[in-house]
Amino acid sequence: MKERASIQNTTLLILLIGLVGCGLAGCASRSDLTAISSKNVNLSQLKLDRSKSKGRTSGEDCQHVIIFIPTSGPPTLDEAVDRALEAKQASLLLDAVVNWHYFSIPLIYGQTCWRAEGDAYDTFE
Repeated sequence: MKERASIQNTTLLILLIGLVGCGLAGCASRSDLTAISSKNVNLSQLKLDRSKSKGRTSGEDCQHVIIFIPTSGPPTLDEAVDRALEAKQASLLLDAVVNWHYFSIPLIYGQTCWRAEGDAYDTFE
């Protein structure tokens, strides 16, 4: 009888671990881009001096959801790029990396984010 109860407890424990593991969800995506901007850049007259880079910068736009209630509007790539450019007063990101990720604990918490990172240049000089 004790052996049967032990098997049932073990089965319930494995089932519980499986359900918790399936309940935690996440996803991510990454893209590498030569150039990206959310500003108006005249590409026909673009002459960049690589030595005038303002350095590496990044920006992020996230939305948190707590018990079905979003804390902000949906995140956008445009806002993430704007934040990266504004951090260095730049107008163009070269050798950029764009990431999107999502994480969720169902019915409790969720997070969706866009992140843009790259070498900042000011094309208005």
